[in-house]
Amino acid sequence: MQIKLIYIVNFSVSGNSGKNKATREKASALKSLVGDDNFLFIHGNQNTSFINKIFNKLTFDFKVFFNLFLKRGDFIIVQRVIFLPLTYMLLKLKGVKIVSEFHADFKEEIPLLNKSNFEKIILNFVAIFYNLNFKLSDGIIFNHPYLKEKFDPIFRKPSIYSYNGANFEEFIPQDLNGAREQLNIPNDRTVFLFLGSVSQWHGVDLLIDIFNEQSICDKKDMYLYIVGANDNPYVRSLKLKAKNKNVLFITPVDAISAANYINASNICLLPVKHIRTSPGSPLKLYDYISCGKAIITQETLAGYADEVLNYNLGYVTDFTNSKNAALDVLKIMETADLKYFEEHNRDIAVTTVSWSKRMQNWLQFIKSL
Repeated sequence: MQIKLIYIVNFSVSGNSGKNKATREKASALKSLVGDDNFLFIHGNQNTSFINKIFNKLTFDFKVFFNLFLKRGDFIIVQRVIFLPLTYMLLKLKGVKIVSEFHADFKEEIPLLNKSNFEKIILNFVAIFYNLNFKLSDGIIFNHPYLKEKFDPIFRKPSIYSYNGANFEEFIPQDLNGAREQLNIPNDRTVFLFLGSVSQWHGVDLLIDIFNEQSICDKKDMYLYIVGANDNPYVRSLKLKAKNKNVLFITPVDAISAANYINASNICLLPVKHIRTSPGSPLKLYDYISCGKAIITQETLAGYADEVLNYNLGYVTDFTNSKNAALDVLKIMETADLKYFEEHNRDIAVTTVSWSKRMQNWLQFIKSL
């Protein structure tokens, strides 16, 4: 059965955040699988000012409605939006099936965001409509099994969970010394990398604790690069906490520079703090392995340890125990066969956990509805 698919997200996909990047990559994979003539991607515009941002949010429902009003034939909607009441009524009148992406317990996340109290009040109101979306959907695609386990009894909809995938076409292995030359990183450094947004639930503070351990501080050639550190109160508190001068904070970078930093590293780190129902499906995991890098991640946590151990992508430790984790990191640094991971992890990214493979699972679920 050939599917005609319309993918709707109410945000811009032109930025470098994980959400923007992953959505672009999903859309590209879906388009390749169903064909150009059977795929339409509707997304929000990039906002240059606060006024434009508000205007685009308020008018997005009308934009989608008029895109779909004259649309004929059988098609299915996959959406990641807050709520589009006008569009929803149109789709129900047309008998169109709606599948919603579910990435986080929105209300649970609000207290953890770097937002003012007023903004948090607004977001709690928005959360009501966010959950209404799922109640009215015909199916749900969760991005983590913990979310599926929690919300299946609430929404009682057909559902699957699907982790993020590897964009192995943009993230490719490069010569380590060549990548370092582009970033002015000395070749005599042993570089551990965290790449991504520095949010409270990403556990970067745990890495700071580990690199503050004396056993690592004594290693003068051992560096931790934290790439993606915006200037906000949380990041500033991490900088104050970092006693080891070999912990370096780098502001967010574009995709090309991100690939350079991965390729310039020896080992990539994937910490997390399980302070939300879903610890998330870390896009950086798949960027890391696309470049052939070994990973150290948090033990016994779905979306992290299961992927790393199931596919032999690296190592696990308990980042919450800084003393033992520091010893684990040192042992891994001394004994890991990094050449093995260069070939193996790249192969897994291409053949097993690519976006195309993930989106094939989506389409199989969508066809079953």
